[in-house]
Amino acid sequence: MGDPLRRGSVFRPGWAVEARGCVRGIRSPPVTGVGAPGMSRIHRRAHRARSRACAIAATVFGVALGTAVVQAPAEAASTPVTVKAVSSRVVPAGAMTTVVPRYSAGKNVRVLSARVDVKRGSTWVARGVRRAKVPAGTYRVTTKVSYRQRVSGKLSAKRVKRHSYTLRLTPAPVVSPAPAPSYVPPPTPAPAVTRVPAPSSLTRTSSGCYDASLVKANGTAWTCTFFDDFSGTTLDRSKWTPVETSTSGYQIGHDCFVDDPRNIAVGSGALSLTVRKLSSAQPCAGARKGDENLDHTAGSVILNDAFAQSRGRFEIRAAFPATTVAGHHSALWMFPADPTATWPMSGEIDIAEYYSRWHGRAIPYIHYGSTDPSVTNNYCFIADPTAFNTYTLEWTATTMSIAYNGQTCLTHEISDDLKLPFEGQFKLLLTQGLGVGDGEYGNVPTDKTPDIGTTKVDYVRIWK
Repeated sequence: MGDPLRRGSVFRPGWAVEARGCVRGIRSPPVTGVGAPGMSRIHRRAHRARSRACAIAATVFGVALGTAVVQAPAEAASTPVTVKAVSSRVVPAGAMTTVVPRYSAGKNVRVLSARVDVKRGSTWVARGVRRAKVPAGTYRVTTKVSYRQRVSGKLSAKRVKRHSYTLRLTPAPVVSPAPAPSYVPPPTPAPAVTRVPAPSSLTRTSSGCYDASLVKANGTAWTCTFFDDFSGTTLDRSKWTPVETSTSGYQIGHDCFVDDPRNIAVGSGALSLTVRKLSSAQPCAGARKGDENLDHTAGSVILNDAFAQSRGRFEIRAAFPATTVAGHHSALWMFPADPTATWPMSGEIDIAEYYSRWHGRAIPYIHYGSTDPSVTNNYCFIADPTAFNTYTLEWTATTMSIAYNGQTCLTHEISDDLKLPFEGQFKLLLTQGLGVGDGEYGNVPTDKTPDIGTTKVDYVRIWK
């Protein structure tokens, strides 16, 4: 978990968009457990968070991820990097085409980043993105490749190769179908049976864990396996275990996760997870080197082993901290139940991460080693993240789909050759910590960061 942006990163517990030029995250010391099996090494997630802050700003005016990529011949060039243009073409009516940077690099060239800007008339469709999904039309596309060249054993200063071209995507004419042959019905036809497909449960919010109208795409009912509406006055420890830095080594930023009612509380029908500033720094057992004494404590809980699950439907209604300045990091995420799991190859599912500096959106991310851009999406906007919103994951043998308030935010097809992590069971975590990330795009606390930040969870519902 950590800052905004991707494997160079876009946000952690989803570290998203790769931005090689950004500051790398830190790696925490080995973990020994979280008070419940399955939590060892989860603190490694903090290392991805530091790099996430870059990508969100780099792509904040970009577009969502696309479909099939079109290719084209290379432009003539004598530079170490040769940029290729995407060919103008006829596309099926209504189809979307994905434009990506295409280039080739010499043997002694290190490519730092490759992005495209796409403009239609005077309107920007995308700027500084890895890929842009566009319908038929005429576009001005600029590819920018940043690189360094090794000359006489030394790397040159960063250089940028730019190439602009016009891309015309012409819709194919719609061919009217041939008229059907005349048909004489039988004298006594059997009545036709019309099968109405079940509505997608991903786009619906349940009325309860036993909502009979909530069905899968194949028409069968979801089966409730867990729910907690936090109607009591204390945390139900038969369901949840607090995450503690002292037993797991887990941290996001310079925070110490503790089992304390000021950080983890239940009341008024909700679970409250709070990061708060202390009057002075206090010892934090299990923290990384340099964080032995910290002035912020944080709150997180993890489902107990009995509720670990592979695949299903997961729905959480939550409200994130009421601030729009940098410094607070919230996450609704899942990690393998296997205590030997390591990140990222063992998998991690970030249903929603919220970075207070990037107010107005939440970030999903599927970690497991895949380089497919559809593992994340920086463009899942939410009108008011500080109010209660519904965050839903539907996980099948082949896909991960995430929706916010019934609006599909991400759909990822699990790679066949990397799917092993998602054959095992995962456990849900709910977390509120301190932001991280250096530089211009970081989410580190400032003197304007509120002393207290709370994520409230109204309910958690899980189905098979």
